[in-house]
Amino acid sequence: IGPLLGAPPEGVRRSLELGAALLNCFAAIFLAGAGVNSQTTYAATTGNHGSMLFTLSLPVSRGRLFFVRAGLGALETCALVAAMATLTLLVSPGATSAPQMLQYAARVVVCTMAVYALSSLLACLLDEMWQFTGACICLTAVWMLQYRFALVAQFSPLRGMSLMSYPATAPMPWAPVLTSLLLTGMLSWASVLVLQRKEY
Repeated sequence: IGPLLGAPPEGVRRSLELGAALLNCFAAIFLAGAGVNSQTTYAATTGNHGSMLFTLSLPVSRGRLFFVRAGLGALETCALVAAMATLTLLVSPGATSAPQMLQYAARVVVCTMAVYALSSLLACLLDEMWQFTGACICLTAVWMLQYRFALVAQFSPLRGMSLMSYPATAPMPWAPVLTSLLLTGMLSWASVLVLQRKEY
């Protein structure tokens, strides 16, 4: 692919890996939805959508409503991220086996779910207009901290997505994977607590 684009293969590989990580984060942020608030059709807005009061009046708990909405978005995110991870390995130089592809895709999906859970929590706290901005600020902070502090880098879900940090041929990096699972559970639980106590 490098000669076709007139660039060295190493530069192309790094660009692909960085682009894939960014796409994973953006997919998680956009597909996380807006909590129990219905999203608008064309653009993000402040305030609550008109259909939200009808949704909240239905005989369903807020927790169940959140998990149904978040679960559907999580399935969509997992499918999209797994497809992008597989495609990234297919176009990257170097041979990888099917088990290595599967392990990498699973690792990226788990790490992306932490970003998804963060965006879901922000959707419960902020207006739709500020959800994306808040998630980007949080992810930028984590990205900067992982280059400053070795402990953050060791457990960072963003680093767990990276082929530069953990190649597909390397063993499973359990520190970012387990951290991502823990963060996903804690942030999802926090989202339900916020929704149960929030006045609409």
